[in-house]
Amino acid sequence: MTDPNNPGDQQPNYGQQPFQGQPGQPYPGQYPGYPPAQPPKKRKKWPWVLLALVVVFLVFAGGCVALIGGAAESIEEESERVVNVTYEITGDGPTGSAIYTNGDLNTSTDNDIPIPWKKDVEITGFVKVVSLTASNSFDSTGTIKCIIRQGDKVLSEGTASGPGASANCSGNAE
Repeated sequence: MTDPNNPGDQQPNYGQQPFQGQPGQPYPGQYPGYPPAQPPKKRKKWPWVLLALVVVFLVFAGGCVALIGGAAESIEEESERVVNVTYEITGDGPTGSAIYTNGDLNTSTDNDIPIPWKKDVEITGFVKVVSLTASNSFDSTGTIKCIIRQGDKVLSEGTASGPGASANCSGNAE
């Protein structure tokens, strides 16, 4: 047993010494022959961002195509829809002339028509504008009246009087 009062009996106290291994020796906790562990590789983010942009673009383009396709179908249906209108001319003169829209915004002219005059016309096209101009002959001094009807509904009417007078009617058919 050692006596604490006798300095010769004590073992030398070296205290905590730092690890002084030989060069090339691993530190404590490391295994010899293995390289130090490397952090995991970071994945690149730009392919995911690019993929997200492409997906957003495709969804947007698909929505536009669907919207345009629906609008085109609606326009085609409206342009193929047929509306029946009746043009009428009444007045005092024995004869007159008529200029009217028919079909797909085309115009027709009927001259030296007996008054009263009536014509049923089918209107087609996207825009269903109807128009009738009724004119007195130059030897008529009375009045002339134009009327455009769609079924029982009067779309437009106009009156004029005197030799060569013109009454104008126009509107939109439904």
